[in-house]
Amino acid sequence: MKKTLSWIFLLIAFFLLVASYFLSEQILTPSHSKGSDDANLRNQISFSEFNLPTPETIRFQNGVLRLRGWYFKNPKKQNCGMIFLHGLSNSKIQMLPYATPFWKRGCSLFLYDARAHGESDGQYSTYGYHEKMDLERAVEYFSEIDNTPEDRIGIFGIDFGASTALQFADGQFEYGFVIADTPYKDMRSYVEKHYESIYSRLVRFFLPLSLSIAELRGDLLVDEVSPQNTAKMISKPVLVLFPNDGDLTEKEDAELIVSNLKTTAKKIAPYSTQKISLQQYKTISPEYELILQSFLKEIKFVK
Repeated sequence: MKKTLSWIFLLIAFFLLVASYFLSEQILTPSHSKGSDDANLRNQISFSEFNLPTPETIRFQNGVLRLRGWYFKNPKKQNCGMIFLHGLSNSKIQMLPYATPFWKRGCSLFLYDARAHGESDGQYSTYGYHEKMDLERAVEYFSEIDNTPEDRIGIFGIDFGASTALQFADGQFEYGFVIADTPYKDMRSYVEKHYESIYSRLVRFFLPLSLSIAELRGDLLVDEVSPQNTAKMISKPVLVLFPNDGDLTEKEDAELIVSNLKTTAKKIAPYSTQKISLQQYKTISPEYELILQSFLKEIKFVK
């Protein structure tokens, strides 16, 4: 009897380990936009559809990691720049509709694929833990090639990109402001909610071990991936957006982050349109652009 119980416990432990390892793989490598997929989509679009010129293809390094993107040098020379960070499982192409309003205002633009996304190098996504250091290098490199001071460079991100921007903006680095569309409050709650929606609440049995394995494999600390905590150290202007026709958690996370922000130059704004789908249309809604314009006027960044 004891031998039978021992085998049962051993099988349960083996199943738990295998299932947790499998989930850790999904956490670190969500269905990313691959370079080949990105190239195929790129062949289907024209930058002129977004009222943008053909950009310069750029590559920059963070240690041994090579990141790839686009640089749009604005001839208007308004002494401002914008860096755009796409969402999880997406690529820099996602950000083209959001870039247009800033191009019209005279800012140079810098769009790049996050590590393990699109055309950039990398094996794992770490939800902002390592990506914030990639962003530090992106700000430095953009400032160098565009001759724009780092404190005149704004950062615009969506979900994963938004959360990366907020983790970067903790007071250690120079930048102008952050616009964060639908950021998550922390990695742990985001992963739990996301995989519960896929596998049901049973995933909670595997999640603690899965996250521990993900920490070892991805060289990260899950509990340090927390935009809500980083917000307490942010002193520069921040605009947080969320879709008011989206998930309630998105609204709650946005409100929590804003309530934690140290800066007094902060604004939260819901919008009624769905997130941009490149296949559906090429511009953001007038409502969305009005929110951006109002924020930029308030912080006196561009005309």
